[in-house]
Amino acid sequence: MKTNVTKRIVTLVLAFVLVFTTVCTGATVVEAAEKFTTIVTPAQAEQATAGTEVKTPFSLTKSYGFAAQIITETPVDMTITVYDSAGNKVQWADNPYQVSSSSGDWKYTDGVYYFVDAVPDVDAGDYYYGITFSQSTQYALYIFQYNGGAKISNTNAIVTKGFTKKLSVTGAKVKAWKTKNAKIAKVDKNGKVTGVKAGKTTVYAVTEDGQNLICKVTVKENKYSATKVTGSDVDSGKCVMEVYKASFDKSGNLVMTARIVNNTTDYITALRNVKITVKDASGKVIGTYKTGRYNITVSAYSAKDVKFTLKKSSLKKKNFDLRNVVITRNSGSYYYR
Repeated sequence: MKTNVTKRIVTLVLAFVLVFTTVCTGATVVEAAEKFTTIVTPAQAEQATAGTEVKTPFSLTKSYGFAAQIITETPVDMTITVYDSAGNKVQWADNPYQVSSSSGDWKYTDGVYYFVDAVPDVDAGDYYYGITFSQSTQYALYIFQYNGGAKISNTNAIVTKGFTKKLSVTGAKVKAWKTKNAKIAKVDKNGKVTGVKAGKTTVYAVTEDGQNLICKVTVKENKYSATKVTGSDVDSGKCVMEVYKASFDKSGNLVMTARIVNNTTDYITALRNVKITVKDASGKVIGTYKTGRYNITVSAYSAKDVKFTLKKSSLKKKNFDLRNVVITRNSGSYYYR
C-alpha cells in the first residue's frame, strides 16, 4: 500500500459516511455525521498474510447495525466473517460473505480502493470482524456504528388554538418533551401539544441518548377560512353566495360571513329558503342554519357580505375546530326588483 494511504483515509472515511448515510438510510448530508460513530480506527495500515484470518474486536452500544470499510492498494478476493463475543459465527444468511476482486462493490478514490460492508439491525454487544485475504495484503479497517434513525412524527405542525396534536418518536426512547414558549404551545409528558395562543414556537423531544428532535409548531386562531368568491368567478346572469369565514363570538355562537356576488342586471332585495350546513372533519353535521327570508339589497353587478349566526344552543358540538370544518350552502334563491 502506498505510504500516504493513511493520510488519505480521513477524507475517504468522511466521504464514505456521507454517501452511505444518504443512500442507505435516507438521511441528509447534514444529518450524516450524527448518525454514525467511528468505533474502530487503525493507527496505520496493517499487514495480513494470505489465507490467515485477521480478527478485529468491536462493540456496539446500539442495536441499529454497523458498517465496515476495508481499504487496500488493489482489489483482492476475501472472506468476511462476523463472530459473537464467544467466537461463534453470527447466524446470518450471508455470514461468511465472499468478496471478489472483480466485484463492482470495490470503489476507487484518491489512489486507493475500498469496500463497504453494511450490516443493518445488529443487536448491541461485543463482536469480532474477521477478514481472510486470498493474498498477502496491506489494509486498513474502519468500523462505524449506526446510531439509529430516531425520528419525530412531525417536523412541522399546525395546531388550532385550544386544540391538541399528538407527536411521537420512533427509533429512540423519549426522556422528556419540552416547549420553547409555553405561552404559544404547551406539551405534556406524552407528546401531546396544545395550542395556547396564535404564534410560532418549537417543541423538543429529548431522547435518552441526548438527541433533541425538533418540531416547529404554528398555532392558529380557531377560525374557518375559505376562498372569497369574486365577480370573475360568477357567470354573467348568475348570482352566487358562499360562506368564506366563520368564528365564535363571546357567547359561543357561530358567526358566518358569506359573500354574495350579483352578476345580473337586477337588484337583489332578499334571500329566500337559505340553508347552510356545517360539518366536522369526519363529515358529521354540527349545525344547520335555515331561514325562509333574509332581507338584503345587492345592486346589479356588485357584491356584498352578509352574516348568519348559528346559536350556541343549536350546535351539536360546543367546542370544535373551525379550521377543519366544511361549510356549504345547500339551497336558496333570491328575490329581485
